[in-house]
Amino acid sequence: MGFFFWPTARRRERPEEAVDAVRVGVFGATGYAGRELVRILSAHPRARLAFTTGTGDGHLAHEKGLDQEADAYCLSLPHGVSATYAARLRAAHPRAVVVDLSGDLRLPTAEAYRAWYGHDHPAPALLGQAPYGIPELDPERIRSARLISNPGCYATSVLLPLVPLLRERLVDPADVVVDAKSGTTGAGRSPREDLLFSEVADDFSAYAPGRAHRHVGEMEAFVKAQTGQDIALTFCPHLLPVRRGILSALYVRTAVDAETLRAALRAAYDKGPFVRVVPGPPRLSDVVHTNECRLSVHEAAPGRAVVFSALDNLVKGAAGQAVQNLNVALGLPEDAGLVRLPA
Repeated sequence: MGFFFWPTARRRERPEEAVDAVRVGVFGATGYAGRELVRILSAHPRARLAFTTGTGDGHLAHEKGLDQEADAYCLSLPHGVSATYAARLRAAHPRAVVVDLSGDLRLPTAEAYRAWYGHDHPAPALLGQAPYGIPELDPERIRSARLISNPGCYATSVLLPLVPLLRERLVDPADVVVDAKSGTTGAGRSPREDLLFSEVADDFSAYAPGRAHRHVGEMEAFVKAQTGQDIALTFCPHLLPVRRGILSALYVRTAVDAETLRAALRAAYDKGPFVRVVPGPPRLSDVVHTNECRLSVHEAAPGRAVVFSALDNLVKGAAGQAVQNLNVALGLPEDAGLVRLPA
């Protein structure tokens, strides 16, 4: 039938699992983010996999997944497709929580979506219904949500340091430059010539420079919603010859010193489980296979500072944040299943 059942031995490894564990269905379980969702949910103390969809044995077809009962659904499907499944799940299972990992619900209007994605939105009635799911920055809306838009991986790495500094009016919104690097899994699992091993190994390159990357639109929209400030972001991503991880450097204009910026970030995040302000520049090895984001702040040229942000693009940048959003929306501990992730 395509359902996922725990073997007896696995059950004994999880004595803390609640009898009334929430049932979660994962659409697109054979992509990179989808596989990561399955990995995290397989060890979640309060959840179990109800079903998965995808290619290959053991997975349902996506259409079959729409008929399956669950308490929550995670959509790890391509943009332009995912929103149609979100709309149908909302209609068929209105009490369930739906978390969309695609870009389909991240922008506020159909016009903005067309501008950044180049085609009409597949379910425009959903736009504006789903909070943009960074739990550290907008927890109240997520707690009452039944439809959540999971942010992009680059966007998460930029917004976690930037939004608190803009809220406190500590940096100039008109002068923010982001230099970001990502591992190859950020581009998804579909075959592409530019992602072949021979093209990526022993090399380093920029792509979608300036204002061409789709995450720019969602970042600017979320900043406006959270701070009331318009921001014109210069953003340049790069492809690293590694599998996973994002390291972003934010160059900001400021009238205060680095310690003041550092203190603002500590005040924003020290009580939470996943965002840490550290003394030196974070490394990818500090955060891969975790739901952490590590930040550091450093003096730069006069009137400027550089803020570093590191996270795992498949965990805090995708599947881990989706589970974090589910936890918050379902009233579970925010860090459930995310503190000690399975290997």
